[in-house]
Amino acid sequence: MWEIDVNPIDDAIMMGGEGIEPFINLIEGGREGQTYQDMRDFFYYSMIRSKDENTTKTRKLDGTVPLDELPNLMRAMGHYPTEFEIENMKDEIKYSNFSETGQYTMTFDLDTFIKLFVNHRPVYGIGKPHIEKAFNALNLAGDKSLLSETLLHKIQREGENMSV
Repeated sequence: MWEIDVNPIDDAIMMGGEGIEPFINLIEGGREGQTYQDMRDFFYYSMIRSKDENTTKTRKLDGTVPLDELPNLMRAMGHYPTEFEIENMKDEIKYSNFSETGQYTMTFDLDTFIKLFVNHRPVYGIGKPHIEKAFNALNLAGDKSLLSETLLHKIQREGENMSV
């Protein structure tokens, strides 16, 4: 017979915290860090922007933003997911409560944004050496220049389909 000791799992859950705290602890600097503060600021601005920012009328904010704001928020945080990755993240939110309610979720809150950012960002940031390596891989001629026609051809023939 097999026996499973679940005590280490329970201990890890207790040490991690409840709710959103384990995710915030995975962000550089935690709750007091600049990354978390930026996430919060960008999220609140996105909430205002989605409710018509150019008005003097009183706004009623509900703490959520539409799904269409997700790519802007991720990019504001320095993560540039592909269109395919964005669709996966949107679907993760969209179908998050479908089995219980039968309804799509078309908005998300700050906690959901934090979870998505922690779960989908690259572990190590993408820097200049990574970009140079990618351009060198595209450049089959071997010299230091990459013609715009060559780049456009590669993107159109081999890249991910992009909408305009």
